[in-house]
Parts: sequence; structure tokens; C-alpha cells
Amino acid sequence: MARFARSLLNPRATMEAAFRPFYTENRWGEAESVSGPGSTLQRTSKLRQELPPLLQEIGACTLIDAPCGDFNWMKDTELGVAEYTGIDVIPELVERNQRLFGNERQRFVLGDLTRDKLPRVDVILCRDCLIHFSYKHIGAAMRNFKRSGSTYLLTNTYPLWTQNENIRTGEFRHLNLVLPPFSFPSPVREIEEKYEDEAKAFFGKTLALWKLKDL
Repeated sequence: MARFARSLLNPRATMEAAFRPFYTENRWGEAESVSGPGSTLQRTSKLRQELPPLLQEIGACTLIDAPCGDFNWMKDTELGVAEYTGIDVIPELVERNQRLFGNERQRFVLGDLTRDKLPRVDVILCRDCLIHFSYKHIGAAMRNFKRSGSTYLLTNTYPLWTQNENIRTGEFRHLNLVLPPFSFPSPVREIEEKYEDEAKAFFGKTLALWKLKDL
């Protein structure tokens, strides 16, 4: 009862509760990263090569990575931005990242991307996140992203997925953001994340770039 009361007073507690077991119990079962198989160096090999040139192409100097997870693949990626801010809802993860990887150009802060105020940046990177959100929380995140006044959103979509469905936050499903109920326009740029030995359930996983003013 006390935990329920705290969640009513602090919505962040509800979001934290949905994702904490993946961190504390390593529910993904991935030895390399508590953020799951999508954060391994193997599965991000193509992304790590193609993301920095894309950021350079659009002139990005500031970037939010929300959620940043355990920073596993990012630690081996030279983004080329002047300021990086990693945001996550798990306090211990944020503290660890700041201790191990924080510096004058790179910081990690505690936050709920669906409701906490975000700084205005060139790019909001929201990878492997919305696929775990309910429609309600996706809508809240999008409103919060737009409120920040940031320029671009870089997030996952699955172009070969043919029908979206709602879930409870913390579960998983693929999303095709150009289909209803989202109906995003065609992205400005795309990075297909396919890697060698990709599983059959790939469905064209893409990290896609949109201007927030168009969403």
C-alpha cells in the first residue's frame, strides 16, 4: 500500500517500477549489457558506424540520449557532439554512468522522459524505448519532446511491421511509426540497424530521424 501511495504522489516511481526489474534482475538475460541484446556491440556495429556521420551531416552539437541505459554501446561510439546528456529513470544506473563515464562534455541525469523537463538540444535520441511504452506513455513522451523545443527526434521504427497494437508499459512489441495511431511522415534520414546473423524477427528495424516540428 505504501508503494502504491508513493506512485500516486510521484509518477516517476511508476515508470521506475516498470523497468527496475530489467536492471536489478537482468531480465533480458544478456551477459554484456543489462540494457538487453539490442545494446550489445554486435547488434550496434552498423549503428556505431553510421550514427556519427549522420549527426555531423545535420550539424548536431547537443544530444539527449533518453533512455541511456547502461551506456554499453555508447561508450565505444565517438558521436562528435559537444554536449551529451544521458537520461534514465533508474537512479543506480545514472549514478554508475556518471561515475564511470561523466566528464565536462558528457553527463548523466535522473529523469522520466515522459514528464520531466528536458533541455533544448539539436537531437533527442530515443532508441529501443517506445517499443516498451503504452500508447499513453508514447503520447506523453512525444509531447514532452516537443515541449523541449529540440530540433530532431531520432527513434526506432519497423517499416515492415504492418499493424500497431497497444501494450502495458514495460512489455514489448514492434512499432511502425508511420502507421496509425501515430501516422508520422516519412523520416528525413534512416539507419537500418540490421546486423550479421540477424534473427528472423527483424521487421526492418530502423533508427529514423524526424524534425519534431513535423510531428
